[in-house]
Amino acid sequence: MKHRILQRSLAVLLAGGFLLATASASAAMRTWTSADGRTLEAEFNGTAGAGANAVVKLKLPDGNVIDYPVAKLSEEDRLFVKGNLPTDPKALAAEIDKLVINKLREAFYELREELAALPQNTELTAAEKAKRKEEIEREMEMCVPNEMTNDHQFLRRIYLDVAGRIPTYDEADAFLSDRSPDKRANLIDTLLDSEGFVMRMYNYYSDLLRIREGVVMMGNGSIKVDPYMEFVKQSIREDKPYDQLVRELLTAKGKLWEEPAVGYLVADQGMRLCNLSNTFTIFMGTEITCAQCHDHPFEEIYQMDFFKLAAFMGETETSGGGGMMAMGGDSNYRAEIDRMSKVLYDAGKLRPNQRQDQNLSQWIGVHRINVVDTGKNQVKLPHDYKYDDGEPHMTVSADAYFGDRVDLSKYETPREAFADWVTSPGNPRFTINAVNRFWKIAFGLAQIEPVYNIPGHLDGQAQNYELLTFLEEMFKDLNFSVKSFFRVVYNSQAYQREAETLTPSLTQIDKGTYHFPGPILRRMSAEQIWDSLVALTTANPESVTRKGWDDYREVMNVDFSSLKSADQIMDWKKQWSEASKLVKYSGEVVSRDDSVGGEQMFRASELRQPMPSSHFLRMFGQSDKQLIENQFTTGSAPQVMALLNGEITNKVLTSPDAYLIKEIAYGKGSKRDNIDKIFLSVLTRYPTSQEKSMAQSGMRARTDRDMSEKQKMEAEALAIGNVIWALVNTREFLFIQ
Repeated sequence: MKHRILQRSLAVLLAGGFLLATASASAAMRTWTSADGRTLEAEFNGTAGAGANAVVKLKLPDGNVIDYPVAKLSEEDRLFVKGNLPTDPKALAAEIDKLVINKLREAFYELREELAALPQNTELTAAEKAKRKEEIEREMEMCVPNEMTNDHQFLRRIYLDVAGRIPTYDEADAFLSDRSPDKRANLIDTLLDSEGFVMRMYNYYSDLLRIREGVVMMGNGSIKVDPYMEFVKQSIREDKPYDQLVRELLTAKGKLWEEPAVGYLVADQGMRLCNLSNTFTIFMGTEITCAQCHDHPFEEIYQMDFFKLAAFMGETETSGGGGMMAMGGDSNYRAEIDRMSKVLYDAGKLRPNQRQDQNLSQWIGVHRINVVDTGKNQVKLPHDYKYDDGEPHMTVSADAYFGDRVDLSKYETPREAFADWVTSPGNPRFTINAVNRFWKIAFGLAQIEPVYNIPGHLDGQAQNYELLTFLEEMFKDLNFSVKSFFRVVYNSQAYQREAETLTPSLTQIDKGTYHFPGPILRRMSAEQIWDSLVALTTANPESVTRKGWDDYREVMNVDFSSLKSADQIMDWKKQWSEASKLVKYSGEVVSRDDSVGGEQMFRASELRQPMPSSHFLRMFGQSDKQLIENQFTTGSAPQVMALLNGEITNKVLTSPDAYLIKEIAYGKGSKRDNIDKIFLSVLTRYPTSQEKSMAQSGMRARTDRDMSEKQKMEAEALAIGNVIWALVNTREFLFIQ
């Protein structure tokens, strides 16, 4: 529970904000020109505000400073101001803090006025007044900024949000021992550049983009997802600009093992209308599926608009020509499969009643999955089209119903025009959608909820309109760098405050009246829970990665006509089967010896996408990758049973092979030191004296003089495991505070 005194905390709200100024900018007198051509001599004195409300501070010759809207400056002067905006994360984070505090203060005063006027309200009954009074007082409490996190709280949260797991003992000890005043900012930088961030963001993107084994809807075991997975991970690793990543996903062509970005279009193979709906949901935060069948009842989009948008992809096929032939040399796909099947049959490699090798047919057959542009628009209005702006079966030309106009003559294909339109800085929803989703990653709640329902007019819909438009402009100014965006957000005081333990009501979320006194208290995702268990059981949680793109490309680009003998064909099949593999940083392929308690304890991003429905990850909410953002964090009875009695917590976590147990059982520390180590490893804090006493009792191993040294060591490991098990089964472990 929060410990606040409203009167004391109100002083925080009344405190002044921050000025986003640039001391480095030239203070020389210059001529400023407005959009309508008027001029003014003044010095540049920094900027304030954000988005549509941003102003430039101009110092006049008489010494007075005036605020002038950036939007009303000439294009040249707007570029000058933009070029002098600060890029230092702390300065930008300070602007976020100012906007958050301003909104909290504004909301607090409005609620206080409503509370004072409530007794005189004649439209409400006494019962309604009592209920509203309770709601107002609760919301007023949520308009007071939370206390700042201590180092333990911050450390745990930043690791979970950026690296996707809790810190190891060594990582926690290093941070807590650091006396540098900038250690939080330094840790943020370190984590954003780590492989842990790649794995954590991949988990997010894989849910958003529905990246799954077999790639296509419902999966197709004949095509491997590895190239697509590695493409997304590498894009995260190199901090590819977000707009560039999206553009590549929308314009890629060819075969998956050559151009892995085609995985996005292949996921909806043969369903271009569904793909359009998914594209809008994912990249523009707008659900337009209804308009496929009729004018949208809530959005300003008509059925004709939907099909005009679909026409941008009207020439694109995901089972394009050129795949059935020329897979290597001049071989024919079907003829080669028949020939190789006969070779295998004659050599006794097939069952007596089997004349064709089904694996060959399926694996080689994926050459047909080939994204191409045919030059012929296939999009027509449906047979039951009923509006007067078109006729059934009429071919529709590509066009956008909002944003910048699209000149198709400037592009080689319509979908290239579509990709530019989607990712254009002038698109009113693309950047807003991105920052809205990224804000939710950090704070647990988006500025606009649900994230797939961004309205046409943000003012009055966003939790904090000024903040959201600031984040939009900031992301553009940062050239769509996702790492830079998160670096700013995570350096803000708004993020580094204690979690909000009062859950925002559905009314608050719907009306946009929750204003982020701190990130909301939330349960870890399935991947965060699993990856945290990996951190407790392995020496290096990021030491194993899935590598298969190069191998898959090699086996798929073989000249099949060169496979003459049965041994050569069987060797090719073996290479195909082994193309997806887990590899250590040393280059060695993972073996059974690398398991813990019989389980592969590797990061979720490197395992099967998704795991089988019976797996721990799926039970705790991992998405099935069929629907966009289909994961969940709600609790269930099976989850409780899995934590209390399941193999992962009872066999793997407490296994003598688990890293933390081995470190303690075979380490040199005293029992009291080891308890500190367990608590810091599991909960990222040290135990209280009462907790330490209880843990000491729990760590008493049951041994007798007849036991061998090995048996005694196993008994001690079991006792240590019992304490770890108990801590993992606490709410403190499962929630991001």
